[in-house]
Amino acid sequence: MAPRNSIELAVRRWSAWAPGLADASSWREWAAGERQIGGSEPPDVRFIEPMLRRRLSFFSRMAFRVAADCLDGDDPPPLCVFCSRYGDMVRSTEILKTLAADEPPAPAAFSLSVHNTSASLLSIARHDTAPWSALAGGEATLETAFLEAWSLLRDGATVTVLLIYHDEQSPPPFDTQVTMVSHSAALALLLQLPETAPDRPVLGLEWRGDGRGNGRAVVDPSLEVLRLLLTNGKPIALDAGRLTWIWSTRAAPA
Repeated sequence: MAPRNSIELAVRRWSAWAPGLADASSWREWAAGERQIGGSEPPDVRFIEPMLRRRLSFFSRMAFRVAADCLDGDDPPPLCVFCSRYGDMVRSTEILKTLAADEPPAPAAFSLSVHNTSASLLSIARHDTAPWSALAGGEATLETAFLEAWSLLRDGATVTVLLIYHDEQSPPPFDTQVTMVSHSAALALLLQLPETAPDRPVLGLEWRGDGRGNGRAVVDPSLEVLRLLLTNGKPIALDAGRLTWIWSTRAAPA
């Protein structure tokens, strides 16, 4: 059998959040070049009970917002794959500053800074005991999560997978790194195998071993893929160093 180097998944639902863009119509205007990301309004998570809501950072609130938009009580609960290149950098940076000042970090601050914080808190909020994943794959984090979702669906572990990508702009002194995201944003994709959702748009992912790390920078991958999905545009190739990843889309049949 020839080695596989491409996969496809149908997008049953999607949701995205970034400052100033909180609903599908505003994102479609953004994809058409009619709106820009910007604003100070935080993600709306009033659906979370106050005791838990107080524990949520801006980073986790983004993930909660897009996840809630994609979940429907009438559907079987999906398995979830959370992914973030950097995790909660604001909280992590505050902990590093505390350590640099030779002071012990607060236990609560540390427990809420780990990479699976958003996944853990959302499972608590939903009283969901299903296994969830939290992944980081460097500049290929979104692609790694898409592969994980495909594997879960192909193995028959679930019928749907909710993929949630979230990253935020990093605070000083890390904000000058060239690989840091330029916008705080979150993207959720409720995914199925294409044969189980023939009326839904399809995202394809191909990979080639010719990445050199000197091609097109992978800065905001979630926004690149979302624009592709909303515009049914031409494939995009992202050089992540070791591999080149090619995203493509097929619109749902008319």
